[in-house]
Formats: sequence, structure tokens, C-alpha cells
Amino acid sequence: MKLFNSSSKLLLIIPVIGLMMLAGCRKQLDYTPEVFLSAQQVYKDQAGAIAGVTGIYKQLQVLKTSDYALIGIIGTDEARCTYQSQGYGAYWAGVTGLDVYDIQFNSQNADVSGYWSDSYQGIANANYAIQYIPEIKGFADPSVQARLLGEAHFMRALFYFQLVQLYGDIPLRLENMSFSDGVKRSPVADVYAKIISDLKFAEANCWVKSKNPDPGRASVEAAKALLGKVYLTQHDYQNAKTTFEDLIATGNLSLLTNYADLFDGKHENNAESLFEIQFSTDAGNSQGLQNLFGSYAGPPIPHENFDKHTPGYGGTVVMATKYYSDTVFAKPYSWEYQYDTRYAASINHDRYDGNGNTMSWWVDPGLPTIKKYDISSSDIDAYTSGKNLYYLRSADVFLMYAETLNELGQTQAALAPLNKIRERAFGNNTLDFSTTSQDDLRDIIMDERSRELGAEGWRWFDLKRTGTLVQRVMAHNNPKAMYMKQNGTTDDPHPAQNVSAKNNLYPIPLSELQNNQALTLGSQNPGY
Repeated sequence: MKLFNSSSKLLLIIPVIGLMMLAGCRKQLDYTPEVFLSAQQVYKDQAGAIAGVTGIYKQLQVLKTSDYALIGIIGTDEARCTYQSQGYGAYWAGVTGLDVYDIQFNSQNADVSGYWSDSYQGIANANYAIQYIPEIKGFADPSVQARLLGEAHFMRALFYFQLVQLYGDIPLRLENMSFSDGVKRSPVADVYAKIISDLKFAEANCWVKSKNPDPGRASVEAAKALLGKVYLTQHDYQNAKTTFEDLIATGNLSLLTNYADLFDGKHENNAESLFEIQFSTDAGNSQGLQNLFGSYAGPPIPHENFDKHTPGYGGTVVMATKYYSDTVFAKPYSWEYQYDTRYAASINHDRYDGNGNTMSWWVDPGLPTIKKYDISSSDIDAYTSGKNLYYLRSADVFLMYAETLNELGQTQAALAPLNKIRERAFGNNTLDFSTTSQDDLRDIIMDERSRELGAEGWRWFDLKRTGTLVQRVMAHNNPKAMYMKQNGTTDDPHPAQNVSAKNNLYPIPLSELQNNQALTLGSQNPGY
């Protein structure tokens, strides 16, 4: 495994200490400037510990800055790569491979290997914090020392949770050793056991959200929410239920009144947000995801029901599937029943030119794009956005709680947290699910998760958890088959969908198999 030993230089993000002390007045952790220091040089006092732990968060920011952020979004029933994205070059053909699961989805794929290595860098940084913070003497407030350790454990659990879902059995590195040390793949159960242990430590040592000194730092509420998600992923419904009920009972979960406020760039680190990835327009701290998601956020043109936007710029790599844009929202443009207020905040249904006329663009004329990543008025451009990204928010917890109760056979009880989410979207015009069966409510909750959390990075993990990845992708993200059915032709530009059961795991990167002395090429996941 490519991890640093204790004498090597470690990339840590060392904030200017004066700015760190003023972080309560800022919207995000100050990640810059970057310097190379050994762990011993960093973790020598309280200020160094604060800076070192901040560097762990930087690695999560790295994973959500570019096309790595598409992992969890594409290759699902919510979002797909555009038909033309394969023509952008070999690299983007590799990204498209994660969507259609073709030959490009392999152990040498840049996103498959880059996501792995950057996640393990975050783990290495967390390991250093966990190793050295207890040795620091002279903390002015001992609770700060405990809190920083809690944050490091939270972040290590977060990275491992993402990795174990994507890759299955993985090397479980809890201390940093030399490049030459090989580490075998640990069974999934062992990885989850460590994740749970880390999150329980974080829950006991992090500060509650209201007392956290800086927005973006892990809190007790974030640790509980992620722990509940881990239990749900393991189908440990009883522990998930206990965890969610404990979190809800704190009274620290709330929903913003207006769903659209979540994504307008003006309500960041809000009451609904439990853990948020911090960005700014400062150099090295911005994200450019709108460039990938469509870039149509020019000045709005008044419209009877929706805002129209003049065209922006960018490549448009990702679009909404027809299922996400038209079906899961019950085709809102047909006005068949009460309009779901989440639609206008989630989907750019049409594209418009400077005169407000619908425009056609390349092979995907006028098809819907995802709106949640549109830049706000405070951003520089589609490549330089300071909009934060959600990792955990209260709405997710309520929906996970509903799913947990339903899986425990408490279907009627599951309606309360489910309808809490629907009432914000529909007002008093919610549907009556009182006679719904457990099986039917499973599908209802999955669709509700799509409406509420669409394109926020959880869909692939939701589909895997519920055993519906292959089924839903084939049904709703199969452009070639859909085109052939609709047009009665085999001559089309659409990529074929190749998803199969093996794709419930990503391939182990070839670089890991070659450099980790405890692994061989035969250590690869089945089918790759």
C-alpha cells in the first residue's frame, strides 16, 4: 500500500493560525496554504494539532472537487454521462465507463485508482493525528485535544466507509508504515467493525454542532448520523433504529422551510446541515462541478412557473436520467397533481438561448441537467465555485429512519419520518400511504430518497445497499436500448449499458496490486 512512514514528508494543510482563531466568522475551514512537514513537526502543540486535523478535511475536499465527485452519482438511475462525453478523449471515456460499466471500467481507470489513493491519503493523515495528538502536552483546554482526536477518528471512519462499500475487502491500515510493508485485504466485517469503533469514539469526543468552533468540523450529530448509516448499510436495523432515535431525540435535527434554500449558496452550514464539505473561491479551495453538470446558470429569464437560464459554458459531462427528471418526480410538467417544490431546485428541465428560446445542443438537445451544482452570484464562474457540498443532512436521517422502521416491519411507524420530508415538498397535499405494504413502501422510500437527495452522491450506495443496482440501472440508465425501442433502429450514438452483478464492487486498482507486497494480481475482485 502506498502509505508514508513516520519519517517521510506528509502533505498537511497548515492554516495561518491567526485566521484559524477567527474561523467562527468564516463560512469554511481555512485549508491554505499548503506546506510539506513531517508529522512530528506538525503535531508538536495545540496549534499544530488543529492545523494537522484540518489537513484531513482537505482530502475529502479533494475527493469532491472534480470528477471523483461523480462516484456515487453516475452509473445509477439518477444521472448518466452525456452521449458525447466519450468523444472528449480517453480520460473522459474512462469517466463514462463508470456510468455504462464498459471495458473502460477497469483496474487502470483513473477515477477508480485516484479515488482509492486519495482516500488512503486521508486515512494516513488521520492515522498521524490519532498517533501524535495524545502525546502533545500543554493543551490549554483538554476538551480541544479530545475533540480533535474525535474528528480524526470520524474522518478515518468516513474514508473507510466509502472504500469498503466501493471495493469490498480492503487493506485496513491503522498505523502508517513504510512503502515496502504489504497489507492484506481485510474482510468487510472487520473493516466495518473498525468504522463503528471510530464513529463511537467520535460520538463520545466531538463537540455538539452548536458548540463547534468552525463550520465544517465533525460533530456529535454528524458522528451519530454516519453511524446510523453504517448500521443501515450492514442491514443491522435494530442498531440503526436505536442510533437514529437517539439522534432525533436530541432535538438537533431540523429542516429548512424552503428546499431551494439548500442549494442557493446563501444558506451554507445551515440548521439542516450535519456535515458539509467547505469550499470558497480562494485559490485551491474552489470546486468546478457545474462545469461537469451542465453550466447553464446565466441570468434568469422570467417564466410563469420556472426560472429560465441563459446558456453558460462548460463541457456537460453529466445529465439527469429521464427517470430522475420526469418519472421519479411524476412528470411535473403534466401538472397531474400537486407540484413537488424540489423539482425546480434540482433540475434544469430546458436550456435557453439569450432570447429565452429553447436551444438544442449536440446529441442531447434540450434534455434536463442537474441544477444543484449551478453557481451562485458569489461565485466566479462554473470552474471556480465556492459553494459547499452536503455530506450529511437531517433529511437523509429522517429517510434512513423511515427505511429502518419499514425493514423492521414497522411500516405504519415509518410513515411519520417519511411524511416529514414530503410535507416540506408538498405542503398539505401529501399522499396517504396508510394502507401501503412493506414491499411497496420500500420502492416509495427509494423514490423519495431520489427526489430529496438526488445527485448528492448517495444513489449508487443506496442501490447497492438495497440490492437493486443492476435492476434499476438497466431499467433507467440504458440509453442504447431506450433509443432503439423508441426509434426502431440500431443505428444510434448511444453507449450500451453493461452493468452486471460484478459491478456491485469496483475493481482494486492495478497500482495497488502491483505495489502492495501482500497482494497479487489474483487478489482482484471477481470479474475484473
